Amino acid sequence: MEELHLLRHEVALLTRKLAREQAGRQHAEQLLESKARELYELNQQLSEALHSLKQHEIQLVQQEKLASIGQLAAGVAHEINTPAGYAMCNLEMLQQYLQDLVAYQNALAEQSNCDKEQLTALQEQFHVYSITQDLPELLTETQEGMQRIATIVRELRSFARQGGDDKQWMVLDELLEEALHLTASQIKYHVQLVTNFNCKQPFFCAPSKLSQVFVNLIVNAGQAMKGEGVLTIESEEDEHSVTLRFIDTGVGIAAENLLKIFDPFFTTKPIGQGTGLGLSISQDIVRQHNGQMSVSSKLGVGTVFTICLPKHEADKAEGE
Repeated sequence: MEELHLLRHEVALLTRKLAREQAGRQHAEQLLESKARELYELNQQLSEALHSLKQHEIQLVQQEKLASIGQLAAGVAHEINTPAGYAMCNLEMLQQYLQDLVAYQNALAEQSNCDKEQLTALQEQFHVYSITQDLPELLTETQEGMQRIATIVRELRSFARQGGDDKQWMVLDELLEEALHLTASQIKYHVQLVTNFNCKQPFFCAPSKLSQVFVNLIVNAGQAMKGEGVLTIESEEDEHSVTLRFIDTGVGIAAENLLKIFDPFFTTKPIGQGTGLGLSISQDIVRQHNGQMSVSSKLGVGTVFTICLPKHEADKAEGE
């Protein structure tokens, strides 16, 4: 009887222990489920915050791009106005030539039986020879002017469009040339430009974003050279990477500012002349291409910005 009593006692203890363990397990499961719900909600909030941050980043990039366009606007207007001006003059001249040719044709019709001397006199009277000599050149100049305007507008539209992360194969030297066309008015009157382009192979990149980097660096270099100066732009490539250098003979950057130059909103320009986002956004764009952007400078000597972009991402895209 005593053994049976002890056995019942042990069974009761085990039952109570199992009940406690089951209750503890249920509590733990409830707690785990609650934490899982909290984690899911936090993950949702984090996703929404990241999406919002990405949208703000896109807006900031676009605002900086529009600010750059604002800086370029007057120069671009001048670049368009010049070819438009001589195209307009050529059209006026063509109109006068057309009137002269019509008058010549009418006079010729009235003298249907004129001899060679009379014909020569009529041609001289209405400047037929000079018109026929001048017409091809006028038309060529007008076509070149219209093509120049079309090129500027196309490049400006390409630069202004809101570029996402869509990438494509582009020749970096061509992007550099486009950036130089857009910024020509900023540098051509006081800066001697030297180029040494050697990136001829297509590179997988976001062209609109890299164009923004190039335009920003060229404009900054032009502003750093308040008087006359030299801007050298170099590009080179090997089997692993491409390297771009923007070398100016401007005023240089103080050592204490070199540590902050890529910080958002940092600028040494007067109020209203810079957002302080250009170099920060440029560095982010280079990093999005898994590249690096560095700067070296010496006061009174000049500044060198170097961009190194790896090719492995491009090689991966080609394999896909």
